[in-house]
Amino acid sequence: MRAGPHHVGYWVPDLAVAAERAARTLGVGPFLVHRHVAFDAFRMAGGAEITDPAFFDHSAAFAAWGPIVLELAEVHSIDGGLAAAYGIGFDRVGHVSWVTGDLAAEGARLESAGCRLIHEAVSGAVHVAWYDGGTLFPHPIELHLAGPPILGMHARLAAAAANWDGRDLLRPMRPMDL
Repeated sequence: MRAGPHHVGYWVPDLAVAAERAARTLGVGPFLVHRHVAFDAFRMAGGAEITDPAFFDHSAAFAAWGPIVLELAEVHSIDGGLAAAYGIGFDRVGHVSWVTGDLAAEGARLESAGCRLIHEAVSGAVHVAWYDGGTLFPHPIELHLAGPPILGMHARLAAAAANWDGRDLLRPMRPMDL
């Protein structure tokens, strides 16, 4: 599976303010919000299993933006090493994501291009692997394992946008959206 970007993500200091700005300037909305994303598993590149929810506590909001998904993420707490690996800043792209049918094979391809694994995580049916941008990008790469939540995300967001009346900009994500 070789597809283009699934989504582009930005770190924002305030999710509500950033979503309002995106709606006003880009015409993007509504956003489905996953507050305080919980992980079923979180393993650092060196093999350390992370169980402390404060290691990386964030809320993420997603909206259809043309053919891709826009993600805005507000960090509530994060380990200093992980923050450095992510290169968290509010003045640039936070990450680009694409979908693969084989995380190990796509990860090996990225590693051969000089990208290093940061971590892997599982949240419900969503399985991701984050890599630094290596020589490809000045920002991290988030690989998503292909599955119904990710493959159907843009269609769900686009349907919400088609019926959006401009109210209820931030809507809670439902379990079926994950």
